[in-house]
Amino acid sequence: MQIAPFARSITPELAATATTDLERLFFAHEGPICHRWHHMLALYDRVLTRYRGTPVRLLEIGVRFGGSLEIWRSFLGDHATIHGIDTDERCAQFDNASHRVHIGSQSDTGLLDRVVEEMGGVDVVIDDGGHFNVDQITSFRHLYPKLSETGVYICEDTHSSYWSRFGGGPRKRGSDAPADVDPAQASFIEFAKDHIDLLHAWYLDDRSFTADEEAFVTQTQSISFHDSVVVFERGPKSSPFHILAGTQEFTEGSGGNSARPGIASGQER
Repeated sequence: MQIAPFARSITPELAATATTDLERLFFAHEGPICHRWHHMLALYDRVLTRYRGTPVRLLEIGVRFGGSLEIWRSFLGDHATIHGIDTDERCAQFDNASHRVHIGSQSDTGLLDRVVEEMGGVDVVIDDGGHFNVDQITSFRHLYPKLSETGVYICEDTHSSYWSRFGGGPRKRGSDAPADVDPAQASFIEFAKDHIDLLHAWYLDDRSFTADEEAFVTQTQSISFHDSVVVFERGPKSSPFHILAGTQEFTEGSGGNSARPGIASGQER
């Protein structure tokens, strides 16, 4: 298997394949360069469409040539607050009235705090930064709890989790203990996998949780994995409960027992 070659320009044939507004905006974009894996455009359209025309606060880690900030402005509308972070000082030239740009590392938690404070909070984080796993994990651990109640955190280019030059590697957990991930050495994918268990924390026996883990359990609706992208969607989540609708059980003479539908005889959830 091989990655398809990089497309250096948008052809009319490629533009004609657009099926979403974000794809059409991307294919029609002129000015500062923006580059994205093609398959991510439809995903971003689906995840972020609900914020269009609203005062959403979006933080993008990784400004590069500034084109993506312009596209987010076109897609989200005039009411959005858009900020970017990049380590490259040249990106300061993209700081303007449409979108703010901050220079520094995504692992600088003090910088992250200052940016979020200036934004007045944050609803969407897109991590398209340096792709080093330790930085991705550091940013997530610090920013995810700061997201608004129904915010979205997107970590992009997670294929770097499989590349040693970014501190990754297949199933790299950073620990010899199978049950533990060392955030300082693990890949972001393995770090994210452990959060799947937290989504099911209500059903785990004999497990104690840290305050941060408990907060994640009660404030996260879903995690979705895509090619090179992981999406975390926040939302209040109370203890799950099982409900039963209707009153009819088995009819007399049916030959079966009288257990309620969905519950095996002699068992309760």
